[in-house]
Amino acid sequence: MKKEELKGLIQKYKDNQLTAAELQRLKEFFHTQEFDSVFDQATEELFLERGDSTVGVNSEQIYDNISREIHPHKKQPYRLRNWLYISTASVAAAILLFFYLNPSILSKSTEEAALAKQEQMAILPGGAKAKLVLEDGKIVDLANLSTDTTLQLAGYKIYKNAKGELTYTLTDAKIASTGLYNTIVTPKGGEYNLQLPDGSKIFVNASSTIRYPLQFDKAKREVELDGEAYFEVKQMIQNNNSIPFIVKTREQTLKVLGTSFNINSYSDRIETTLVEGKVQLSYPNKKGGLLTPNQQSRYHSSQGAFEIKDVDPFYTIAWKDGNFAFENTSLSTVMKDLERWYDVEIEYRGNFSKIRFSGTISKYESIDKVLRAIELTGSVKFKIQERRIIVMS
Repeated sequence: MKKEELKGLIQKYKDNQLTAAELQRLKEFFHTQEFDSVFDQATEELFLERGDSTVGVNSEQIYDNISREIHPHKKQPYRLRNWLYISTASVAAAILLFFYLNPSILSKSTEEAALAKQEQMAILPGGAKAKLVLEDGKIVDLANLSTDTTLQLAGYKIYKNAKGELTYTLTDAKIASTGLYNTIVTPKGGEYNLQLPDGSKIFVNASSTIRYPLQFDKAKREVELDGEAYFEVKQMIQNNNSIPFIVKTREQTLKVLGTSFNINSYSDRIETTLVEGKVQLSYPNKKGGLLTPNQQSRYHSSQGAFEIKDVDPFYTIAWKDGNFAFENTSLSTVMKDLERWYDVEIEYRGNFSKIRFSGTISKYESIDKVLRAIELTGSVKFKIQERRIIVMS
């Protein structure tokens, strides 16, 4: 309600000309947050405009009378306001007055709180969310960084393009070569893509961390990964020598020249899947080997066991292209992927170790649609409670 309209209603009230419809209009405005401030402004202006001293002197009485008109059976508490003076106590008094006069406000507040909680508990697909940790420890929330934005830092620039990807450009090789590192940290329900100064691209999956230098040295290009990421490594040659690209993942050291591959280290085992080129894997126990395209290695950290098998990379790297893709995959593995991407908790009520699932679906579908697709197997059902998914037989 505008101040001018409220002034008119107050004047009509004083003149005993307020209609039932106008009283209802006043009642509706009475329950808004801005009523007190607008009421005081309106009565002050009426006093100045009309020279009616009763408007100013009796503004508190007018307020209380209007309150009684709105709630005739309720006792009116004293309104702690003086003409042309608003104290801190008046704010508290106004709040108490609202709640005392109309318990439905409390009910409304409860409903709004419930809706807010419901929105917070809504299970939504993940997206491009990550924290960028700079060399000096400062943290940039990349989700809040606008696209087409450049961060100008000492010795290098970081550009976030229209796709939300990060690109690095060196502006002072001397500063950048002093051993500066950046780190990308993705939460549950987050992923991020970046391009290193050498042109190599990294797609970082949810719940993962990757640390990389801003300037690779002349002998090697080395990064550290915890979680899952897909790499498209660009070949780099200096003085007729190919500079190897090395990825450290716990006990595993991967060495390549130019290739595309995926590393998954979420669990006790480290899975490396090669799409193009060749990679050399090595471990402290001297085990390891060479991977060729369409091969996947598995290193079990607790056992120190190492194996290589032929696979279809499609199912391994579908996540970077916006899909879930499973081929005879255990239900627990499927649910762990959903847990990371939708940022939920999983509760099992029964033994589901023998259930396998195959299928492909967009990562950006609602969680309900994804769960219904799994339920089509006929061997499992789901129940959602807030941010928890209960798996039942």
